[in-house]
Amino acid sequence: MVAQVARDYGDRVTFFTSPGQDNQAAMQRAVKDFRWPATMIHAIDENGRLWRHFDVAYRGAWIFLNDDGTVLEQSLTHITEDEVRRNLDRLIES
Repeated sequence: MVAQVARDYGDRVTFFTSPGQDNQAAMQRAVKDFRWPATMIHAIDENGRLWRHFDVAYRGAWIFLNDDGTVLEQSLTHITEDEVRRNLDRLIES
């Protein structure tokens, strides 16, 4: 789902991922395995600082930030593709 949504919205929003509290090799495997587009930005979060900042405990969290860094929506559990798209549309309109 992430790859397709990023392709559909990548010209209007920036997708920033932190695919786990792991090293660069693991992040590169995730990018390849999930076929994420090259337009996505990926952060290595080996010490978990980024995840802690947003209270993320598990992969799959979505955090929607506007241009000034304000959190518009945050889902730390499962979220459907429709919910992701609705939140992205709201983000674009804000």
